[in-house]
Amino acid sequence: MAKLILSGDLSIFRIEMVVRILEALKFDGEVALEAIERGTLFMLQGKVVGARVAMHEGMAALVPMVAQRVGTFSVRQLSADEVTRHADLAALPDNAAIFRQVHALLAQGRFASVPPAQGAPQPAPASPGHASAAPASPAQPARPKPTATGPLARIPELTDKGKVTLRSIQTNFALRGVQVDADTWRVLAKIDGQQTLFSISELIGITGERYGQAVDQLLADGYIRFRVHDPTLEQLTKRTESKFRFGEYMVAKGVITEVQLEGALRRQQELARRGRYMWLGEILIEMNYARPSHVQEALAVQKRMGG
Repeated sequence: MAKLILSGDLSIFRIEMVVRILEALKFDGEVALEAIERGTLFMLQGKVVGARVAMHEGMAALVPMVAQRVGTFSVRQLSADEVTRHADLAALPDNAAIFRQVHALLAQGRFASVPPAQGAPQPAPASPGHASAAPASPAQPARPKPTATGPLARIPELTDKGKVTLRSIQTNFALRGVQVDADTWRVLAKIDGQQTLFSISELIGITGERYGQAVDQLLADGYIRFRVHDPTLEQLTKRTESKFRFGEYMVAKGVITEVQLEGALRRQQELARRGRYMWLGEILIEMNYARPSHVQEALAVQKRMGG
């Protein structure tokens, strides 16, 4: 029988943070999400080897799980034989490689794999040591992915009112199975402060005037606001009172996410308490959040500014 060993709030502990804790413990078991996107990821010896949501498995299921910002999680211990594996996740060498691919897909606005009729076949569940095979579909010419421009390039984020409201909806869904299907709530459930309006529209399948009305309603009711995100250095330094902030610069350039910055800063503080002092750039490289070239670029900018 699965043994509950940990639970928490996704608004405080992101799935990636939970996985890193369990990785250190060489954990065998599952992490279940009670969120708008309900799902389960599976770990073997601290590595993610499987994931499942209602309609997808493997990487296609893990991506929307990592994107969740509201809901709860619970960790249960299983025997190695009870752990579900999916070939695409099990084939990756470690969690760092898995999450690099997850963040790359999130940056593209992709929360699910392409349906088999349009692209590569989805992997089926695989038993330990066996990868499932699917018949190849005829090759289709690749189509360029559309990009967001104009108003749809804006990035919405939840206000405090929006967070409380969404948490209430999630609680009703988790406890009583009550799900709100209105356009406004479908939009609200996918806002994480990182995706553009364009990406959210693609995700939920609502476009045009109908989508615009839902966004305008959420804005008018005070559930969302638009994040100011100008990648130029002038705007960044103005926001930080002309003092160069290495971490904020890395976030503004899109090298790392705010969640990753928070994790690196916590790591820096933890090491300092142990008497080991590391510069933030070193920690970002150590945690596989940034490449040395990214850090060197930021250092060059910092030097030019005299920060």
